[in-house]
Formats: sequence, C-alpha cells, structure tokens
Amino acid sequence: WKYDGARIQIHKIGDEIQLYSRKLENVTKSLPDVVNLIKKNVTFERAILDGEVIAIDGDGKPRPFQDILRRFRRKYDVEQMAKEIPFQLSLFDVLYDGQSLIDLTLIERRKVLEKCIRTKHSSKIIVAPQIITGDLNVVERIYQEALSAGHEGAMIKNPKSAYIPGKRGKNWLKIKPVMETLDLAVTGAEWGEGRRSNFIGSYSLACRDEDTNVFLGIGRVGTGITDEQLAELTELFKELIISEIGKEIDIKPEVVFEIAYDEIQKSQNYESGFALRFPRLIGVRSDKSVEDVDSVQRVRELYGKQKGRGITK
Repeated sequence: WKYDGARIQIHKIGDEIQLYSRKLENVTKSLPDVVNLIKKNVTFERAILDGEVIAIDGDGKPRPFQDILRRFRRKYDVEQMAKEIPFQLSLFDVLYDGQSLIDLTLIERRKVLEKCIRTKHSSKIIVAPQIITGDLNVVERIYQEALSAGHEGAMIKNPKSAYIPGKRGKNWLKIKPVMETLDLAVTGAEWGEGRRSNFIGSYSLACRDEDTNVFLGIGRVGTGITDEQLAELTELFKELIISEIGKEIDIKPEVVFEIAYDEIQKSQNYESGFALRFPRLIGVRSDKSVEDVDSVQRVRELYGKQKGRGITK
C-alpha cells in the first residue's frame, strides 16, 4: 500500500535510537512511542531502516496528515500527544545491518528485514505487506483495498532493484486516484486587495527541471486559502521575502505547497510550458524540502495521461 503517512528513517545502535524525517530532521524526542516500539521489536544490533509512521484513530483508520505533523513538531507534553495521536510504524526496507545493503536487490533486503522484526507482540509495528505478482487483477485488488482502508493507493516496486538514496525513480511507482496533486515550490507572491491588503493573497508556483535543478513557473494559487491561513502564511513568508516591487514579491524558495487542480494545460505564459486549471491549496508540505518538489518531467507525464493522450515529449 501507499500509506497516508510520513516517511521516517531509523538509525539503531543497540538501544540507542535516532529517528529522522524525510528532510533528515531529528524527530526522536517527539516520538518516544516509536522509539519504544523499535527497542522492543527490532532485533538488529546496528541498522538503518526505512519506513513510515501513520497516525491512526480508534478504528485503525488513518487520521489527517496534519496530525502527523503535529506529532513531529511537538516539543513539550510529547507523551500526552502520543496518547492523543497514536502512531503505527510500517517498515519496508533496510539499508544497513552492520554493512551496507543498498546494492542488494529489494528481494534480498526484504529477507534481511523480515528476520529481524517482531510483529506478533504489537499491532503498532508491521512489516509492510508485499506481494510479488504479474497479474493486473491482483494489483487492482490491492489498490482498491488500500483506498478502502483510507490510504493513498499502492506502491509498485521492481523486486530486483537496488536502493537509491534520496530518489524513488522508475523502480518505485505509486498508484493513486486519477485526481493527482502536485508538490510545488513557492517562488513569488502578490499582496492582496481590499480587506486582504495586509496579507499575501496569491502565490507563484514552480516545478523543477530534473536535469538542471532550475525552478520553472507553472502558475499561481489564491484559491482554497482561508483568512486564518492567509495570516499564518503571511507570517511564514515574511522572513523569506527577497524583494518587492509594488504588489509583486520575490520569495526565497523554501516552502512547498501541495496543490490540487482540475487539469494541466499547455501554456506559453510559464517557463515550464504548462499551467494548472483551477489550482487550489491543499496544504503546506512542511515535511518536504524544495528538492522534493515535482519535476516538469512528471508534469509532462501527467499531462500526457489526461483524456487518453499519449505521453507528450
């Protein structure tokens, strides 16, 4: 499954555990319950593990992603927060067990992982279920089961692939419902008008070119933002303002927005060659850095899949 959770990397030396977010921020002190799960159920003496934490409700369904971020950011009363927002830990890969394993195949790494994880004593730690199949009906069933359970979709991985740090690449593909979202960098903005004149009212968005790592404009968003969010976002971006000319603001690209949209359209108005129809803000992806934003290559691929088009070069 493609869990509705947050990626986490675990470093273990004996009983010394360090937990890192996707952006390699140390979140160990915020997640004492996860540390205890690892101490009790992971038998590796030395290891680096890859996994995901999922916030779960009383029925075992995933809670909103923002609840995960609340746990990650918590600096006080962390034990109480752990009770209010319990986590499940899903482990899916091992990079190191005293020696580097990243050049082994996924199948080989999986065997190493399964030998050293106890899952019988707690439902809060699992090894992510894996099925090797070439049957599309099986893939569809798994995908539908994940959606029914409240998760994002399914992951398809090449069982013979090595582990490539920092990249999902073509060996890891995610299947999600047709209504995709894009993670985009905020590179500029504009002050609002009327009663919103003291707030930043709209934001310039950019994807990146995988080959050059240059940000390429793809549109603006000002929809889906409440007055409360406007105030919070204005405070967030004030420290990132590089320059202002009239109402236009140049912003240092450090913040990632998750953006929903109705359609990707070709456009000569933006450097990417594309624009988003009816873009709207889903949320700030504070768990991601601008290095993680979606590429223009992915935008092109999504455009090609719309309405039966082939992949567009």
